[in-house]
Amino acid sequence: MSTDKVEGAYIKRSSRWKLILVALIVALVVTIIASLNIGYASISFSEILDILGKQIPFLSGSINSASISPTSEAIIIQIRLPRVLAGALVGAGLAAAGVVYQGIFRNPMADSYLLGASAGASVGYTVAVLYVTSALSLIGLGTAQTFAFIFALLTVFLVFFISRVGNRIPITTLLLSGIVVNIFLLAIETLMELRSGRALTGIVAWLAGGFSNIVWVQIWAVIPFVFIGIAITYFFTRDLNMLSMGDDTAQHLGVNTERVRVFLLVIASLMTAAAVAISGVIGFVGLIIPHMTRLVIGPDHRILLPASAIVGAMFLVICDAAARVATGVSELPVGVITALVGTPFFIYLLRRRKTTYSL
Repeated sequence: MSTDKVEGAYIKRSSRWKLILVALIVALVVTIIASLNIGYASISFSEILDILGKQIPFLSGSINSASISPTSEAIIIQIRLPRVLAGALVGAGLAAAGVVYQGIFRNPMADSYLLGASAGASVGYTVAVLYVTSALSLIGLGTAQTFAFIFALLTVFLVFFISRVGNRIPITTLLLSGIVVNIFLLAIETLMELRSGRALTGIVAWLAGGFSNIVWVQIWAVIPFVFIGIAITYFFTRDLNMLSMGDDTAQHLGVNTERVRVFLLVIASLMTAAAVAISGVIGFVGLIIPHMTRLVIGPDHRILLPASAIVGAMFLVICDAAARVATGVSELPVGVITALVGTPFFIYLLRRRKTTYSL
């Protein structure tokens, strides 16, 4: 194929990618606005749009404040909007981390919790609830969230340390180390839960995942990790494309596979730790969203990464909305909704891979 044809094909593909991203962003905005309408207090879409417009400096002058109920404004701005944005941030972070893990391990079954981030966060949160009384805070997170964040990172680095062989970190050793550390930490978590007494209900609720107690300071704490993490990762999407072809090919094309792999795993772990710190353990997002997106738009990480982040944000916002109204009496943990959706899809992946291998 000539150079002109290659360039023409790339320009055509880039234009298509831009249209896809614009459509996904519009869909995300619509999803967020629609989810703000879901709840026990009935607030019309027109009033929601007025409330949101009032918060935008160049639009606030054209909004008739007299038509906005103070109660409705408080519900939207202080309760619903923070949890909806938290769902979008956590969904985007977990989905982007899932893309990185699946690209590095060249395995669509890889998940963002693979290296023990969720187990470490669970232990950290439980330790803080049971044994820490000081008001420790970090970057706007409360004591329990801070411990969850720190323990998640420490767990990932522990897995790196255990799996290192000389100056290399073999993939198989890394996966096995993550599994072993996960099992060990879950055993510790179980022991602490058995001794937790009255605190057990709160711990179990956090472990199930959710956004019911989200406040704005937690949103601002997580935004840098998610946005900067996705932005940094995007600059390595070409390297991820090369890694997907195998280490030998990637090295031949000039990629320092070991350095790129470790760097991206650290970035993905930071995004996962920040997400888990405010949401609790929400599974399957990092597994099913990248795979679903890949089936639709293809494996090129230059479009797969941002598209998966947006789809992940929409998915978790929808799951949170469903969790709020599923029973009609009390809301379900978001982790329950994602598990109900994710488990059948996980079984489908297993069956599909089994069929593929048998051919």
